[in-house]
Amino acid sequence: MPEDSQHLKTHFFSRWFKTKQTETVRETIEDLIEEASENGDDDFSEHEQLLLNNVLDLRDRKCSNAMIPRADIIAFPQNGNVIKLAELMVSAGHSRIPIYGESMDDILGIVHVIDVVKGVLQNQKDLKVTDLISDKIKFVSPEKKVLDLLKEMQQEKIHMAAVVDDYGGIDGLVTIEDLLEEIVGDIEDEYDREEESIVCNPQNGSILADGKAELSEIKETCGLDLYQGMSQDEAAEIETLNGLIFNLVQRIPERGEVINGRDGIKFRILDVDLCQIKKVLIIRPQTAGE
Repeated sequence: MPEDSQHLKTHFFSRWFKTKQTETVRETIEDLIEEASENGDDDFSEHEQLLLNNVLDLRDRKCSNAMIPRADIIAFPQNGNVIKLAELMVSAGHSRIPIYGESMDDILGIVHVIDVVKGVLQNQKDLKVTDLISDKIKFVSPEKKVLDLLKEMQQEKIHMAAVVDDYGGIDGLVTIEDLLEEIVGDIEDEYDREEESIVCNPQNGSILADGKAELSEIKETCGLDLYQGMSQDEAAEIETLNGLIFNLVQRIPERGEVINGRDGIKFRILDVDLCQIKKVLIIRPQTAGE
């Protein structure tokens, strides 16, 4: 690590732990980011800048921002067939699936894939889905803070929570993994479905890309050089689309926001979490009106 970079990080943690009673940790972080910006320091990496800004926003993050929406919930009825349940878990790539009674608003608990496999291998006759329910589910308000829920789920050893609206209906689900991803970004496992990170649309010249797509890969795949107009120092620091957009606005943009880039290029944010931009539509000047 370069000496200047090491000095800045040492200064950062020194100020953190020596924070006066009249100065909060949030104020200390904000001061240090502003100080680095004013001094023209580039010692915080792209990832470090994202995490530091994430720290500032995390305290107020609510479950409604982290949940899987009701329409995307994969669940199974209590009167269903155990073999069909096993097939669903394999096709969805989920190790836990909520079981419901009369409707999705009546979630009974969680079935774990290990219990399903045991039942199938033992060829238990008359095995019911309700016999396999082993995990409790927690019911929480959409307004509950992410950090508070994460702490409670860890203490109670619960892996899934249902987000309930004012009328008792299920708004969505939150898993331990969802909450951790709000802090550190996407956690991919071997069952996450692979998608193309860059898709070119030859009809209008637009580009659909992952936030983590490299600028060099975008140029190679779709012929758009996003490095054009950058200084050598900027080009050396920025590698991904995520980094480029963060460099333009110095924050994580909102879903649906349109960011103006160089030479008339626009970036429409299609999907985003607390730590990173996940999907972006890159609109070239000739398609900017579409």
